[in-house]
Amino acid sequence: MTELRVYGLGAIGGVPPIVYWGLLVVFCVGLALLLWWKGLREGLRYSAVLLLAEWIIVVLAITVLGRETRTVRGLSLIPLSSYLDIAENSYLLEVTAINILNVVLFVPVGLLLGLGFRGMTWRKAMAAGTVLSVVIEVMQLVFKKGLCEVDDVIHNVVGCMIGCGIAFLLTRIGTKLNVNDRANEYCLGNEFE
Repeated sequence: MTELRVYGLGAIGGVPPIVYWGLLVVFCVGLALLLWWKGLREGLRYSAVLLLAEWIIVVLAITVLGRETRTVRGLSLIPLSSYLDIAENSYLLEVTAINILNVVLFVPVGLLLGLGFRGMTWRKAMAAGTVLSVVIEVMQLVFKKGLCEVDDVIHNVVGCMIGCGIAFLLTRIGTKLNVNDRANEYCLGNEFE
């Protein structure tokens, strides 16, 4: 648990606080405008898209901009090599923490994709998560920021799919609640006629 906190706070701490405050202001103003122009339901959907864009900026800030430049480029193209490291070395807690954080980092991406875009399928969400993760890993390689790993892409996509699954569940629950509310209003309306 300590490793998760250390790595998580270390990643967040590398980004200047003005970035977070600026994104918060943009989101609050954007949310107010979207709710005013689009109404509650559509405003919230568009707000999810705005929040997704901001989350992507935060992810880029944490994974690329907030890191120190290395002297050499790091590249690991062996899938699931981090699990081999766990088996061979005593880095169990560190590698496990990094893998968990890579999953957690992309849960909001899948969640906001599912809530923000109509017609989002798990395949589209997987493709979007894969593309975003590959872009981040390539940027890390090009700018010598961190290690470009296939494992990171795998863990990011798993996180994206978890978030997308949560969004689909929330959408399904919301749809069922709307249908039940309409049925109750219909029944109550007929009862008093």
